[in-house]
Amino acid sequence: MQYIEKNDDSVRSRHATTSVHRQSRLSSVAGFTLVELVVVIAIVGVLLSIAAPQLAAYLEQGRKAKCLSNRYNIEQDERSYYLHNNAPSLAIDSRYQCASGGSYVWLVSDPASPDYPRVGCSLHYGQASAPLTSLGSTFTEITTGMIDLITKYYQQNNKYPADLSDLGLKPAEWAQPVNGLSYSYSPTTGSIVVEPASGFLLTVNNLTGTKVTINPNTKKDLQYVLLDGTWHYFSNYSDKGVVDISTLQVVQN
Repeated sequence: MQYIEKNDDSVRSRHATTSVHRQSRLSSVAGFTLVELVVVIAIVGVLLSIAAPQLAAYLEQGRKAKCLSNRYNIEQDERSYYLHNNAPSLAIDSRYQCASGGSYVWLVSDPASPDYPRVGCSLHYGQASAPLTSLGSTFTEITTGMIDLITKYYQQNNKYPADLSDLGLKPAEWAQPVNGLSYSYSPTTGSIVVEPASGFLLTVNNLTGTKVTINPNTKKDLQYVLLDGTWHYFSNYSDKGVVDISTLQVVQN
């Protein structure tokens, strides 16, 4: 019996020693894994810091290529329009957007020029030698300029101007459409009137989200009414309500 008890004590002692060694190894393994994880994270961080600028450069190259394709397509659309209508349209379809956020402008808009048509991008290629009108080239530039001129005239004279010449603008300049839109002025309410030119249509949403389509063959237009400082949709000379001008799109028909 004594032998068995001693033997049991010996066994228990060996088990205890084995357990301690096993726990020690597990602790060592766990500690090594944590260090290894920290090292891996550090390496990944270094690699990302090296790769990030190159990745950004590759992405920008892709955006530049897309922008080049867009400009080519815009120029092809302009050539086709001129061949069929014997007149420039100088419209830039809203589906062409620079992926980097640049703005497209006409570098060469005169059909008499051997370089016609030529489109530039404010970020990727060239700058326009001159705006298309005395107030700018885009819808926002032109309408903002007109609104400012009419507002100042009213403040100084307490009446609306009789025509565009009262604002220092040459009527002949506005006899031609700009980027598919025709601009005129209504002295009755001091409103700026915008209509699509021949071969174009425009769409805009009203405040309920319903899309309104305007083409040159209907008695419809958009008007900026200075009395309330908002854009309205008119049909058959009747005000149909305020529109969200930020949704305006000009499309070649």
